[in-house]
Amino acid sequence: MRKLRFAICILLTQLLFAMGASAQTQRELRDSLSMINGLIKQHPTAVKLYLRKAALNIELEEWQYALETYDKILEMMPGNLTALYYRGFVYQHLKRYGKARKDYELLLKLEPLHEHALMGLVMTNLADGRITAAFDGANRLVELFPDNAQSYAVRADVEKRQKMFEPALDDIKRAIEIEDVEVQKRYPITVDDDITAYQLSAFELYMQMKNFRAARACVDYLVKNGVPRAYLNNYYKQMERR
Repeated sequence: MRKLRFAICILLTQLLFAMGASAQTQRELRDSLSMINGLIKQHPTAVKLYLRKAALNIELEEWQYALETYDKILEMMPGNLTALYYRGFVYQHLKRYGKARKDYELLLKLEPLHEHALMGLVMTNLADGRITAAFDGANRLVELFPDNAQSYAVRADVEKRQKMFEPALDDIKRAIEIEDVEVQKRYPITVDDDITAYQLSAFELYMQMKNFRAARACVDYLVKNGVPRAYLNNYYKQMERR
C-alpha cells in the first residue's frame, strides 16, 4: 500500500509539472482532467486523485461533477477537511446555503480555527440573509485573526450590505494597510491581487459617501502600482459622471 501511494504521488507530481499547477486554457484543463480520470480508473481509492479531479471540475465550472466527487471523497474519508471545505464552497456557489452551512459548521467542529471555513460561513450567512450570524462570524474572524487583511475585508462586506458605510470603510482601510506591506514586496500588482479588490471596495464606499477625491486616489494607487489603466476605465468614467 505504501508503494502504491508513493507511485500515485509521483504520477501526480509528473502530471502537475507537465500541465502546470494551474492550467491556463480550457484545453489544458480538460487534458489534465482526462489524465486524472485515467489515473482514478487505475487507483479508484486514491483520495488525492479525486481531490485534484474536483479542483479541475471547479476550474471548469462543472459544479455538479465537483459536488459528486466531493461526495465520493467524503464517503471514503468522512473527516477530510479539504473535501468538506470545498464541498461547502460548491454548495455556496449553487446557492444551497443550508448545505453549505452544514459543511462549514462540521469542518469548524473538527478544526475550530479553520480561517477559510469561518469566512465561508460568514459569506453564506450573509447571502442567506442571516445578518446577525454573519456579523457575529465576522467579528469572530477579526478577533481570531487581527493581522489578516481578509478578516477586515469580510467584515466590511457585511457592514456594506447593511449600508454601514463608515464602519465598512474603516475595515477596508485596515485591510489595505495590512496588504500594502505585501504589495511593496511583489510589485507590480495585478487585477487578481487582493489589494486590487480592497481598493475597489474602498472606491465604492467613497463614492457612496460622495468623497470623490478619495475615490480617485484608490484607482490612482492601483495604476501607480501596476494595474493597467484600461482595466479601471469604468471606474474613472463613474467619477467623470459626477
